[in-house]
Amino acid sequence: MDARVEGNGKRKAKGRLDADKQEKVIKRDVVEDKIDHLVNLHNTAIERRKDFSDAVKAVAEESGMLASVVRRYVSARAGETDIEKKRECEQLSLLFEVGA
Repeated sequence: MDARVEGNGKRKAKGRLDADKQEKVIKRDVVEDKIDHLVNLHNTAIERRKDFSDAVKAVAEESGMLASVVRRYVSARAGETDIEKKRECEQLSLLFEVGA
Protein backbone atom coordinates (compact mmCIF):
# COMPACT_ATOMS: atom_id res chain seq x y z
CA MET A 1 0.00 0.00 0.00
CA ASP A 2 1.29 3.46 -0.87
CA ALA A 3 1.58 5.47 2.33
CA ARG A 4 3.63 8.35 3.62
CA VAL A 5 4.84 9.19 7.10
CA GLU A 6 3.81 12.56 8.49
CA GLY A 7 5.92 14.66 10.82
CA ASN A 8 4.48 13.01 13.94
CA GLY A 9 5.45 9.54 12.69
CA LYS A 10 1.91 8.44 11.81
CA ARG A 11 1.33 6.81 8.47
CA LYS A 12 -1.22 8.42 6.18
CA ALA A 13 -2.50 6.72 3.05
CA LYS A 14 -2.61 8.83 -0.08
CA GLY A 15 -6.08 9.74 -1.31
CA ARG A 16 -7.49 9.83 -4.81
CA LEU A 17 -6.74 12.86 -6.92
CA ASP A 18 -9.44 15.40 -7.69
CA ALA A 19 -9.97 17.24 -10.99
CA ASP A 20 -7.17 19.66 -10.09
CA LYS A 21 -4.80 16.75 -9.44
CA GLN A 22 -4.83 17.52 -5.73
CA GLU A 23 -4.99 14.74 -3.17
CA LYS A 24 -8.46 14.34 -1.68
CA VAL A 25 -9.04 13.98 2.03
CA ILE A 26 -9.86 10.38 2.89
CA LYS A 27 -13.25 9.99 4.60
CA ARG A 28 -13.50 6.51 6.09
CA ASP A 29 -16.96 7.20 7.47
CA VAL A 30 -18.39 7.33 3.92
CA VAL A 31 -17.24 3.75 3.33
CA GLU A 32 -18.44 2.62 6.76
CA ASP A 33 -21.87 4.15 6.11
CA LYS A 34 -22.19 2.29 2.78
CA ILE A 35 -20.41 -1.00 3.61
CA ASP A 36 -23.56 -3.08 4.19
CA HIS A 37 -24.96 -1.98 0.83
CA LEU A 38 -21.65 -2.68 -0.94
CA VAL A 39 -21.35 -6.14 0.63
CA ASN A 40 -24.92 -6.91 -0.45
CA LEU A 41 -24.16 -5.82 -4.03
CA HIS A 42 -20.96 -7.89 -4.01
CA ASN A 43 -22.82 -11.00 -2.89
CA THR A 44 -25.58 -10.40 -5.43
CA ALA A 45 -22.98 -10.05 -8.19
CA ILE A 46 -21.45 -13.39 -7.22
CA GLU A 47 -24.88 -15.06 -7.26
CA ARG A 48 -25.75 -13.49 -10.60
CA ARG A 49 -22.45 -14.62 -12.12
CA LYS A 50 -23.28 -18.18 -11.14
CA ASP A 51 -26.81 -17.83 -12.57
CA PHE A 52 -25.35 -16.45 -15.80
CA SER A 53 -22.77 -19.22 -15.98
CA ASP A 54 -25.41 -21.91 -15.44
CA ALA A 55 -27.66 -20.36 -18.10
CA VAL A 56 -24.81 -20.15 -20.62
CA LYS A 57 -23.90 -23.79 -19.99
CA ALA A 58 -27.51 -24.86 -20.46
CA VAL A 59 -27.88 -22.95 -23.74
CA ALA A 60 -24.52 -24.22 -24.95
CA GLU A 61 -25.46 -27.80 -24.17
CA GLU A 62 -28.82 -27.46 -25.91
CA SER A 63 -27.27 -25.76 -28.95
CA GLY A 64 -24.31 -28.12 -29.24
CA MET A 65 -21.88 -25.21 -29.00
CA LEU A 66 -19.05 -24.61 -26.58
CA ALA A 67 -20.02 -22.61 -23.49
CA SER A 68 -17.04 -20.30 -24.04
CA VAL A 69 -18.35 -19.41 -27.51
CA VAL A 70 -21.85 -18.69 -26.22
CA ARG A 71 -20.43 -16.62 -23.36
CA ARG A 72 -18.28 -14.52 -25.70
CA TYR A 73 -21.18 -14.04 -28.08
CA VAL A 74 -23.45 -12.84 -25.26
CA SER A 75 -20.72 -10.52 -23.96
CA ALA A 76 -20.19 -9.07 -27.41
CA ARG A 77 -23.90 -8.55 -28.01
CA ALA A 78 -24.44 -7.03 -24.57
CA GLY A 79 -21.48 -4.67 -24.73
CA GLU A 80 -20.22 -1.88 -26.87
CA THR A 81 -17.65 -4.16 -28.49
CA ASP A 82 -20.12 -6.01 -30.70
CA ILE A 83 -18.52 -4.85 -33.95
CA GLU A 84 -14.99 -5.45 -32.71
CA LYS A 85 -15.83 -8.96 -31.44
CA LYS A 86 -17.51 -9.80 -34.73
CA ARG A 87 -14.39 -8.66 -36.58
CA GLU A 88 -12.20 -10.79 -34.27
CA CYS A 89 -14.40 -13.85 -34.87
CA GLU A 90 -14.39 -13.35 -38.63
CA GLN A 91 -10.60 -13.05 -38.67
CA LEU A 92 -10.17 -16.10 -36.43
CA SER A 93 -12.52 -18.07 -38.67
CA LEU A 94 -10.52 -16.95 -41.71
CA LEU A 95 -7.30 -18.21 -40.13
CA PHE A 96 -8.83 -21.61 -39.44
CA GLU A 97 -10.19 -21.84 -43.00
CA VAL A 98 -6.80 -21.00 -44.48
CA GLY A 99 -4.94 -23.31 -42.10
CA ALA A 100 -7.26 -26.28 -42.64
